[in-house]
Amino acid sequence: MLTIFEAIVLGIVQGVAEWLPISSEGMTTLVMLNVFDKTLADALPIAIWLHTGTLLSAVVYFRTDIKEIIGEIPQYIRNRDIREKKDSVITFLLIATAITGIIGLPLILFATGMAEFSGKLATALIGGLLIITGLLQISAAKKTKKRDQPVITDSVVAGIAQGFAALPGISRSGITVSTLLLRDMEASQAIRLSFLMSIPAVLAADVGIGAMGLLSFDSYSILALFFAFAFGILTIDIFIKAAKRFDFSKFCIALGILSILAYFV
Repeated sequence: MLTIFEAIVLGIVQGVAEWLPISSEGMTTLVMLNVFDKTLADALPIAIWLHTGTLLSAVVYFRTDIKEIIGEIPQYIRNRDIREKKDSVITFLLIATAITGIIGLPLILFATGMAEFSGKLATALIGGLLIITGLLQISAAKKTKKRDQPVITDSVVAGIAQGFAALPGISRSGITVSTLLLRDMEASQAIRLSFLMSIPAVLAADVGIGAMGLLSFDSYSILALFFAFAFGILTIDIFIKAAKRFDFSKFCIALGILSILAYFV
């Protein structure tokens, strides 16, 4: 359960952090563990739910891309050319989403079952995952980007990466964009594909946590969703452009180190 204040603060944190490769789930979970004194088992379903607000922001921002993909579905179904289907963005999203679910669901169940984790220990673990995210971004930045068309291997690798982003501290956008860059994908296309593949993944995660009874849906959870959406709309364009220009890997690593050090304080 959230209070009005918690709902507003968490919605703002999610709306601002989602578009940067710094793990919005990690940020909101850290706030819940260290400021609002929640357990990891309580915090993780709320952090996943907050993604629904920024998901709606992404739908609005990428509405042209989404409309184009939806319009291509009938032709995709009728198309018998295996080569064209294999290289389609629709195929990329289908495979990536399926693999994300296979990997992400067990990780969510594992993390939400860790009720005995103290806030300090969970914070330290999130810190370690933030450091991994930062190091992956550094590796990806060194690659030369060439392709703008995804292939089957891209969808498999990106789906695996997105599945591990179920763990708070692993930035979903950071790990998927970095993975696609390491696959020699052109930067703007990597960012576009990363956010498009988040839409079915977040919807599936919401259905999952709702079906498992991990989240209480009330007026305050809706309020948190509204603030995540509102601040997501306000910041998405600015921060996506910033993510292309600035190196956030050092921020991830620094925050990760501070989170680990907090365990010993």
